[in-house]
Amino acid sequence: MLKLFFSFKGRLNRSKFWLIVLTWTAIRIGVPYVIYSIGSLPGYSLDIQDATATPEFYEASQAYVILSFISLFSLISAAVRRLHDFDSSGWWALLLFIPGIEFIAYIVIGLIGSQPGTNRYGINPLGVANVYVPGANEEMRVRELKDLAALFEKRLLSEEEYRRAKDKILKD
Repeated sequence: MLKLFFSFKGRLNRSKFWLIVLTWTAIRIGVPYVIYSIGSLPGYSLDIQDATATPEFYEASQAYVILSFISLFSLISAAVRRLHDFDSSGWWALLLFIPGIEFIAYIVIGLIGSQPGTNRYGINPLGVANVYVPGANEEMRVRELKDLAALFEKRLLSEEEYRRAKDKILKD
């Protein structure tokens, strides 16, 4: 889960991007709602200048500020990986810091389709048209070797077939 929400490496498909955006949106709307609904109960006050204000509400607001910075970091990392998915530079995520443009940037980043196959940022997360190009993508080579080893362990390949296929992958 940490890689899904906080990594800047690799690619991220549209559905996972929108999952991250919606998760953080729900948290950032839900937390203040809970804080303020508790604060509206009789005997509680949210005004820090009020003598009846409790320190818990002040601490909750500080925790919300920290949560906001964490969500910002996560959303930027998701946007960078989403940009990588259609072979764009992650620096385009800086558009998310421009007021008025950030909403449009989120929509554009979230709607552009994935680049088929591998690109300079890794393999397609959906597995669509992932083609091994010799020397271009070590991640794909490792995946092929693991798949080959799994077939050999299940006794679906003879030792000779396994050795030849492994040599071919390593040779490329």
